Amino acid sequence: MNIQPHQQLSQEFTDLYDAYADAVYRFIFFRTSNQALAWDLTQECFLKMWEYVRDGKREKVKNQRAFLYTIARNIVIDHWRQKEKQTTIDLEEVAHAIPDGNDMHEKTVLKDEIGNMLKLLKLLPEHHREILTMRYTQELSFSEIAGILSKSAVSVRVEAHRAIKKLKRMAQTKNIHE
Repeated sequence: MNIQPHQQLSQEFTDLYDAYADAVYRFIFFRTSNQALAWDLTQECFLKMWEYVRDGKREKVKNQRAFLYTIARNIVIDHWRQKEKQTTIDLEEVAHAIPDGNDMHEKTVLKDEIGNMLKLLKLLPEHHREILTMRYTQELSFSEIAGILSKSAVSVRVEAHRAIKKLKRMAQTKNIHE
């Protein structure tokens, strides 16, 4: 069977979407705290990726995952510029993301700890929050984060280390469990 170039491109894009749509959604949701908006922006991200690939520029993309996160990051920045709002975390939305368990006490403690960490994260400078989010919620490598932020991997690693140290100090000051 001979596959046409357009069909092959469509299949490759479908595979890319299947592989990364949920992760890109979580990345955007963490910045918007709005499920519907996060899905809309995720679709916009993949639409931009499709346009880029369709226009014959896919050879320029060395790391598709990092490229998608760069697009997603820029879309969120553009969204907030248009809305002129500060990003807030809706703790109820985050609480729904916690898997259901039988032990209510354990679930309550986990919600409290997440709430405390989110409050502390909000106190960090935006560039530190962004690096920690990409590293620990999206599980991106330092190299991938560096590509997204147009920085060196060493610089990103140092900033992540500093952000974690700062979070630990803030947690100790506020007597929050690590």
